Amino acid sequence: MPKISVIMPVYNVENYLAAAIESVINQTFADIEIICINDGSTDNSLAILENFVQKDSRIKLINQHNQGVSSARNAGLETARGEYIMFLDPDDTYDLTLCEKVSKKINTENSDIIMWGYKTVNNTKIIDGFSSLKEIKNFIENYNVLKETIKIQIYIWNKAFKRDFLEKNKINFPLGIKNAEDLVFCLKTFYQNPKYSFILETLYNYRDDREGAATKKFANCIRNDFAAYKALVESEIYKKQSRQMKIASTNHFIGGCIYYWRKSSDEGLKKQYEKDISDFLNFIKNSFTKSEQRKMCNFRKLNLILFKYHHKKFFDVFDIRTTETDKTYVVFGKRFVVKRKNILQGDKFECYQ
Repeated sequence: MPKISVIMPVYNVENYLAAAIESVINQTFADIEIICINDGSTDNSLAILENFVQKDSRIKLINQHNQGVSSARNAGLETARGEYIMFLDPDDTYDLTLCEKVSKKINTENSDIIMWGYKTVNNTKIIDGFSSLKEIKNFIENYNVLKETIKIQIYIWNKAFKRDFLEKNKINFPLGIKNAEDLVFCLKTFYQNPKYSFILETLYNYRDDREGAATKKFANCIRNDFAAYKALVESEIYKKQSRQMKIASTNHFIGGCIYYWRKSSDEGLKKQYEKDISDFLNFIKNSFTKSEQRKMCNFRKLNLILFKYHHKKFFDVFDIRTTETDKTYVVFGKRFVVKRKNILQGDKFECYQ
């Protein structure tokens, strides 16, 4: 049985795939298996995979018709035999020492989940190599609080999961979900009160500039997140959670709507978002009492965003806009920016954004 299984779903990534695989096969720790799931690629991805299979016996290749990333990852979970399971997106890369450092954590701490930092890469340039470590630092220092408020990192690719832990709790990916499937997966693990370990290094290179990446297709992101939320709500593991945990989970999910709204500068897209957000909020209103809704800071924030959107002319003249790093005061249309203090200790942990 290998120490680590690396699961990589593949769909039309011929320009990035070789670098991703090489970052795994060239790891300083060799006791791994690499499970590549070709999810019906129509470009040269399959040929690249077959070429690597001939070179490295640790690579297992699964071919399937295009069924989406959740189906591909589930196929990998069913095949994996490693003590721990890691994930790699086929346009990203590992630091070459990642598996070795994960193995050392496995041997010394035997945790359910091991977490590490990542770098965001754009056009071969590192944009951000530190914020994820700050998130992990907060996670460590505030874990008892996090159990109630769920300020969890939603990514699966900066974590190693103990296979027995996933199998015992029957945790896999929801089918038919086009994005936020990783959030559903991470929340399901979080509900089981896992033991965490942390590697305070940036060991994953996340690419955010690939054309065709799921997170780049913003048009239906809120609608797709809503579908993922409903899949979570319908799951047995969610139904068993306390009311407080359900409120916290819902608040965390709404943060995605806020992110996509702020990310968009296209007026036509905002009109679509407005409808999708309204559908999402109405579903929540029918699921929670008004007092429970008031406990969701992101619910309040999203309603305020829509209110400001409907009264845009007024708020272009008078407003206070808050980000993680500063506050902008708008007075008679003029902007005054004030830097915020104690971001890590206070304001940053108020809400997931």
